[in-house]
Amino acid sequence: MSKKANKTIIGVFVVGAIVLIAAAILILGSGKFFRDRETFVMVFEGSVKGLSVGAPVTFRGVKIGSVSDIAMLFDANDMTFLIAVYVQLGEGKTRPMGEDVALLERSRKRADSAIIRILIDKGMKAQLQTQSYLTGQLEVALDFYPDKPVKLTSVDPEYLEIPTIPMPLQTPFFP
Repeated sequence: MSKKANKTIIGVFVVGAIVLIAAAILILGSGKFFRDRETFVMVFEGSVKGLSVGAPVTFRGVKIGSVSDIAMLFDANDMTFLIAVYVQLGEGKTRPMGEDVALLERSRKRADSAIIRILIDKGMKAQLQTQSYLTGQLEVALDFYPDKPVKLTSVDPEYLEIPTIPMPLQTPFFP
């Protein structure tokens, strides 16, 4: 003869399991699932060998995001390839100060996008840089290069495009 299951104990077990799963997501995920991260696109003409999804995006050495996707775009008209690198920058990583604060107060929801637009207007560009000489991994580094020309491709109008400049020439370690 089998004993009838106690519905109260089963309910407590199920509710406890749901609470544990939610706590694990919050603790292990550090809230990444609930954070609003904005996506931007960058277009590189040369090779991106060594760049992978998850690679860091830095601004003057501070990690402000990561690479979320890499796509190869082919233009049949002139038989050229472009590499579109999609990056996600975290909300709240950049904070305005000075005269630009009033401009950003009007669009609090898209503050990161507005800040990036201001930085692009002031000469910010993206460049691939070596993250590790041992493994050959690359990162996307953002910095100001006001003397370099802005070249936008408008490959994906859904996302704001951050202009790029070529990688610096790497010098050999030994002459």
